[in-house]
Amino acid sequence: MVAPLQPPKSSEPTGHAGRGWDLLSGRVLSMIPLATPATLWLGWLACVCGGVVAQDQAQQDSSEGFAMVAAMEQTIVNAIEKAAPSVVAIARVPRDGAVNMAAEFQFNVPTLEQAAVDPTDPNYIPAHFASGVILSAEGHILTCYHALDDPQRNDYYVWWKGRSAKARVERWGAEVKAGDPWTDLAVLKIEARGLPPIPLGDASKLKRGRVVISLGNPYAIARDGQPSAAWGIISNRQRSARPREQEPTEAPQERQALAEFGTLLQTDARLNLGTSGGALIDLQGRMVGLTTSLASVAGYDQAAGYAMPIDAASKKTIESLLDGRLPAFGFLGVEPGDTPSGRGASILSVVPGLPGSRAGLDAGDVILSVQGVPTDGAQALFRELSRQPADTEVELVVARFRAGGTTPQRLQVRLGKKQLSLSKPGYSQIPEPTWRGMQVDWSTALPPQQLIFGRRAMTASVAVLRVDPDTQAWRAGLRPGQGVLSVDGQPIARPDRFYQQVESIAGDVDLEIVDNNGRRQLVTVSAVPVEN
Repeated sequence: MVAPLQPPKSSEPTGHAGRGWDLLSGRVLSMIPLATPATLWLGWLACVCGGVVAQDQAQQDSSEGFAMVAAMEQTIVNAIEKAAPSVVAIARVPRDGAVNMAAEFQFNVPTLEQAAVDPTDPNYIPAHFASGVILSAEGHILTCYHALDDPQRNDYYVWWKGRSAKARVERWGAEVKAGDPWTDLAVLKIEARGLPPIPLGDASKLKRGRVVISLGNPYAIARDGQPSAAWGIISNRQRSARPREQEPTEAPQERQALAEFGTLLQTDARLNLGTSGGALIDLQGRMVGLTTSLASVAGYDQAAGYAMPIDAASKKTIESLLDGRLPAFGFLGVEPGDTPSGRGASILSVVPGLPGSRAGLDAGDVILSVQGVPTDGAQALFRELSRQPADTEVELVVARFRAGGTTPQRLQVRLGKKQLSLSKPGYSQIPEPTWRGMQVDWSTALPPQQLIFGRRAMTASVAVLRVDPDTQAWRAGLRPGQGVLSVDGQPIARPDRFYQQVESIAGDVDLEIVDNNGRRQLVTVSAVPVEN
């Protein structure tokens, strides 16, 4: 026990002016009038009381700090309670039988004598599992493309609040709407009513340090309707997924996903296996990202989590998938490069006849942003253009270097459709349209060797993308890479206009065709089907 503080004894006469006592250090101070014993006692009491006041202040600060932590805790709890009912568990079951990969986990695994092979069995443990997010009250569910894989070879089970629905089962009327490997997004649907759709936020407004929460189905344990939560912060934005490792004998392959160009959100929230397709939410319970464990599996630090951002561009992609259609992405028709300053993307060349040329871009221009998003470098420009929907108008901020200096300008450009060479196909409920054995599309969707001949591009806006052998179109001499200028004398400038025009004609149809070398010809496509 510490003895109470006592003033030192002094032989100095009372009221002697010359030395005093420092209450804080206990040192004798000179040039200070010596206080009376009563004054010294009052000073000592003031010191002790000051300590009590400081202790009270510390307790008050501690209470205020606890209240702040409790408020933050309640905010997180409220956000989870708001968004968790919109997160589902998904299992993918190959139709030729699933191997129970979960047997390596030592919890809730049925014994060999009592193996659970029926996905409707409460003890069932799926071999392949993921998460999903409810988008509509009618049962539309967003997840990752890689989580579904090939819908022609798999069945899917969805658990919501402990109840399961099997996709593609007639009594549920469930179906896979569409899946896009470029964005790694997919939508499936179960027949349901009154499901709680998750509110969508805007990832473009996120900054490093913002608190976020992940909700998902780690290790397939959320089939009871209770998705697991983890929280953290936004560690960074515009992170890149690692490309797939290639064997030395493989030919170089183009990048297979938009995330490889730097679109991912990075978070320190824990994302375990099975959280692909889950929700990354803000403190208001709004989804700002769709979580993916694929980046970690591909070689990233397991402690880092990644999510595909939910913003204006991704919402347009999701709209296409909800409609059962594959999305198409923008193409400008320029050769970009990096700038010495690192600001913007320089234009090395512009291909005549393509969207960039039609918008007035010139070699030497520097594109500073696309739709308000900075494009610092060729990769950033490619990323932002490849996120925008095809056949949409976007705003470019362009710096032009002239004799008088740099002049920033705003240009409106209508993008073409980007041609993608992906190793995995997309799938959709509504297939791409065809007519008499041929498929047409924007000419920019052609492979580069068919689109550009030397430095000159295809002159037609619409081109033949595919022709099936032994069809009316094939017999007429139509081949991929040819441009379509008119249908029965009516000029054609859009693929949808081509299909509208030809479908209105019951008999033979005359098409004006142009080759990449500029040679025009008229071909007649018969209405009579080819007999096999």
